[in-house]
Amino acid sequence: MEQQTSRDVFVFIKGGKRTMILSKIFLETEPFGIESGIELGIVAFALVLFALSITAYRNTKIKKILFAAAAFALFAIQLFVDSIEDYLVFLDEEITGIIVKLMTFAILVLFFVAIVKKK
Repeated sequence: MEQQTSRDVFVFIKGGKRTMILSKIFLETEPFGIESGIELGIVAFALVLFALSITAYRNTKIKKILFAAAAFALFAIQLFVDSIEDYLVFLDEEITGIIVKLMTFAILVLFFVAIVKKK
């Protein structure tokens, strides 16, 4: 017998002309776990670093800082996408994996450009 994942369980609610599909995430009553808390903290820290980078750019007008700011923002987006892919089915798992890997590559390129770019 196959094991069910969170993506296999759906509840269909029919009401009038609309049909809603609720994933298992909305039906679970698990408490907020340590792993989720750490991920949320990392996303928040990346967004704070993004905001500080934008502020630093406004004060100094050094364009290298924009590359670092973009990397911090992309990192926050990447971790958010990686976190919710287990709960929400919005793309195929393989496609989501490719997107996350490409984001990681883009983050590395942005940091590299931020380091080696001349004023």
